[in-house]
Formats: sequence, structure tokens, C-alpha cells
Amino acid sequence: MADNFFNENDLRNLFPPEQLKQKDNFEIEFEPSKAPVVKPQNPSKVFPWKIVLKFTGLFAGIFLLTFIAINFNAISKNIGYFWQVQLQKKPYQQAVAAPTPMSTPDPTAPAQLVVPKIGVNAPILWNVNEDQVNDKLLEGVVHFKGTALPGQKGNIFITGHSSYYSWVVSPYKDVFSLLEKLSTGDKIYIQYQGNTFTYVVSNTKVVSPNELSVLDQTPDFNLTLMTCVPVGTNLNRLIVTSTQIQTN
Repeated sequence: MADNFFNENDLRNLFPPEQLKQKDNFEIEFEPSKAPVVKPQNPSKVFPWKIVLKFTGLFAGIFLLTFIAINFNAISKNIGYFWQVQLQKKPYQQAVAAPTPMSTPDPTAPAQLVVPKIGVNAPILWNVNEDQVNDKLLEGVVHFKGTALPGQKGNIFITGHSSYYSWVVSPYKDVFSLLEKLSTGDKIYIQYQGNTFTYVVSNTKVVSPNELSVLDQTPDFNLTLMTCVPVGTNLNRLIVTSTQIQTN
């Protein structure tokens, strides 16, 4: 430690001896200098954890409310299905009947995709280019151009919205919101040129948006349905594959 700037000898030289003998002389005591004591600070006072936690909770709440508002229709469908089918063990109230084959096929009849279990009955827009798919999804379900058609060997590839902005007016903005409820053995129908084609679900899986093998053609009569999952996001794709069992 460094010496004091003034020591006793220095101060004695400042005052003559006769002055030190006076009654009002004084004594100076020297104390060793003390190093400053550094007290550890409370970490909670250094970083405002409470403020950060409150801000995080507020942000999460706003995000959740916004997400529900945007995807209200699709979310309400899923809640309704869960309440009726899984809790009350009842058939889904929005389920539709299987289509009735025409006695005399009409080639001009509109094409429809019917999935009774999840209440889907939507028009099919055929042979849509990949760069135009998003523009057509509010009009029904979309068939990818270049994939098979009903009655042909190969893979019919059809996609639809699982959710869309709640304020947009379209009966097909959440047409596939319940697609993940399908399981092996469920039936899917396509009405095409007056004929009814029946398919049975053989597999379901979730893939990344970059998985293009789902578009591959097959040597059999297959149908593939695709939508975005989880509902309200476009993080992954749900793929439902099925095989034709009969033609009426």
C-alpha cells in the first residue's frame, strides 16, 4: 500500500517548536488508510426480471388472442369436433352423407370432393398450375396440374386450406381444418363427370413444405390430400393418402 501523502515529520516542520508548546496546541493522530468495502449487489436489482416477465406475459397474451381471432373458424371447428366425438362419444354433427351415384352419369355435373367423417363437401378446381394454387384455394379444393385424374392410374393430388383469416368470406377457407381427424379405413369420395369414385385412407403423415415426393405418381389408383399444419400455421404439411376401391 502507498505511504500517506503527509507524515508526522512533515507536519512538525510546518509548525515551529514554540507554537507546539502553547496551550492550544493540538495532536494529530494518524490512522492507516482503509480500503473501501465493496458490497455485492443484489442481482435482482441489477436486472429487472419482474419487468421482463411481465412484458413476456403481456406479449404472449396478445399473441394468443390475435392467433385465436385470425383462426377463429378453424379453431372452433376443432373444439366442436373434440367436444362431440371425443368427449361425448357422439357422431360429428357436421358430418355429411356419402354421395349417391347417379343412375345416368352426367359428364357436365360439377366435380365435388366429399369426406363424410369431417363434413367436407367442396368443389374441385382441376388442373391448376402450382403458381396459381394459393389464388384458387378460397374457391374450393385445388387439383395440381400434371397429377392424375379420377379413373386414371397414378396419384390425384388435391390441396385445401386448413385455416385462413376469419374476416375473409369463403366457405372453403378452412375446408381441411379437420383433415388430421382422418384415419386408416375412412372413406373419401370424388364425383367426376357424373361418376363417383371411392377411396379408402391408407396412411397419414406430416412432412416439411419442401417434401416434393408426395407429388410422385404411382402405378395404382391413388388420391392424396394435403393441408398445412398445425392449424393456423404453414410450418408443415399433413399428407393423407388413399386408394381407390370401386367406381360406380
